[in-house]
Amino acid sequence: MHLFSQCIVKTKSLCRVRYIWQWLFLILWPLTASAQIDANAVTDMGRNALSVDDYLTAIRYFNQAIEAKPFLSTPYYLRAYAKFTLEDYSGAEADCDKSLELNPFVPDVYRLRALCRIHNEKYAEAITDYHFVLSDSPADQGALYNKALCQLQLKNYQPADSSLTKLIQQRPPYLHAFQALAQSFMEQKDTLRAVALIDTLLTYSPNDVNAWDFKARYAMQKDQYELADSFATKAIALNLDNFDLYLLRAAARHQLDLFGKAIDDYDVVIRLCPTHFVAHYNRGLLRSFTGDLNRAILDFDFVLREEPDNTLALYNRAELKAAVGNHRGAVADYTSLLRQYPTFYYGYLQRAASYRKIGDTKRALADEAKVMKAQLDLSFSKQGRKSTKKVRERSDREIERYQALIEEDADTVRNIFGNLFGKLQNERVSDELRPMYIPTIVIRQSGRNISSGYMPEAERIAARLTGLERAALLFTADAPAGAADIPQRDEARLQQIIPKLQPAEQAILRSVTAMLHYDYTSALNEATLALRTDSASVLALVQHAHVLQRTIKVGDLSESEIISRQKLSASSLLRAISLAPDNAYLHYDYACLLAARSMTDQAIEAFTKALRLDPQLPEAYLNRGILYYRSGKWQEAKQDFSFAGQYGLHQAYPWLKRLRRSEKEASATSAP
Repeated sequence: MHLFSQCIVKTKSLCRVRYIWQWLFLILWPLTASAQIDANAVTDMGRNALSVDDYLTAIRYFNQAIEAKPFLSTPYYLRAYAKFTLEDYSGAEADCDKSLELNPFVPDVYRLRALCRIHNEKYAEAITDYHFVLSDSPADQGALYNKALCQLQLKNYQPADSSLTKLIQQRPPYLHAFQALAQSFMEQKDTLRAVALIDTLLTYSPNDVNAWDFKARYAMQKDQYELADSFATKAIALNLDNFDLYLLRAAARHQLDLFGKAIDDYDVVIRLCPTHFVAHYNRGLLRSFTGDLNRAILDFDFVLREEPDNTLALYNRAELKAAVGNHRGAVADYTSLLRQYPTFYYGYLQRAASYRKIGDTKRALADEAKVMKAQLDLSFSKQGRKSTKKVRERSDREIERYQALIEEDADTVRNIFGNLFGKLQNERVSDELRPMYIPTIVIRQSGRNISSGYMPEAERIAARLTGLERAALLFTADAPAGAADIPQRDEARLQQIIPKLQPAEQAILRSVTAMLHYDYTSALNEATLALRTDSASVLALVQHAHVLQRTIKVGDLSESEIISRQKLSASSLLRAISLAPDNAYLHYDYACLLAARSMTDQAIEAFTKALRLDPQLPEAYLNRGILYYRSGKWQEAKQDFSFAGQYGLHQAYPWLKRLRRSEKEASATSAP
């Protein structure tokens, strides 16, 4: 049973930050060497960044404070808070561990670590932390409540019920405890006491949205759909932006055959959360039931973009396409479906019908013959399309249940601990690795933080590029400027400067600017010329390897040409590494090349080598984490994503969310 939302208490002291603005200090203070850093001042700057929710900047300041004085516990705690807010719970827990190792007598750190451990599903360890907090502050209601939730998660009902009853008996009563104790009673099959508790809660707090949510879900469980609709409507009136409530009411209205009103609720869910999978799927089904076939197809298009292997959505879309006369589209969908279900003979009959509509009698006869040979009971084909009142979990893919609405799979952590955990917003995460470090032109923009790597030759050339308005040459993995983005004055100035450089440097810069114009032929020619001019130029070798990789990615090359260019690219990078073996960025680039060739183990080894040389190279952590993730080594991936985020790469945090989602899906699949 999906239970009502509850809130873990976050002690106010966790959120306490100082609003100290030190703009003059920010301008004048040099942050170039740890010996020059005033760790306390930098920590205060980090607090200031926290106060305006700039967590990545705060983490950078705390990194500096820790590097300057690693024996201070406070920067670890504050960095843990920033990581916690960014949902890097493993990294935050590790920082709490370090803070407590340095100073084991700070209750706030135990509070934060307990929250991290809850998110990391370490409930017994969280209880231990709350024991410390309560020994210091026995009247801390939030700590007692959270400890009870952890005990409830572990199904230690007696101590959980005892703590929650104590909170209820206080004057005034602790209202959240009513909800948690009601849940405990529900899990112990004592339904009457649970409902009585919620009714008592409503006498104290008639506008408690979670209580009305509970009553609506309980009514759904008892098949009292009109009551469920009524209670859900009251909850919605109290919280218009909670899309879960609209989902609940839509389910009740579907059972009451109020399809139009149910679709309206799904419309609101999708407005509030445009990527909500369940809402799109169920709205598509209801639209098909009400004859809105073309818009139903649009919903299933979305579902299949999110889950291309969703066979039930594929089958529904195939039938809808056939119904609206798009028989070629229907054939394509039936064909994809039958690859996964080769014995689904009704699918062959439907595809045969579509083949006949487009005049492909030969294929239609072949499908019909296949069905006849299997001695299929043709009466199955006469079953009409009708609405069903049953629902299934999202992970249920039985083809026979193609017309069933879906609900979210059970998530016990969210059910028990409520909204603090938030909703995964299905944020899209690019599967591509971060690109190589290369010499390129970037545009300086206010507020844009571009990471650059150490490459002496690039710095020498950059020092000669004087008089540029906005453009700059960097050795970076960040996206380069496009030619259209470079101010005309800067492009003209570049053309004036190039002849004044050394011959190899001229060729390198011409290659770089050709890349900005997508002129890969000229870029490769110039990079090759640079190598002929100076075969020991590390920058030329890197540029040569990069251009080759780009031509492989975008070019229409034969297999032999691809293999040849891959070998040339690898040869250039290995030559660069032999000339500068201690440059972490070269090992990183070589690792990227290996990953592009699907040499995963070798790529991981090369990223590891880069990180030995530079333990703060975020792109290496992120890319190695992605490779670990693909290989099923999720714990290693989690640690790498955490470090990538810690060192300033914001792309790591969506990956952490994706990893947690994968872990939950795997856990649900493996559950008996």
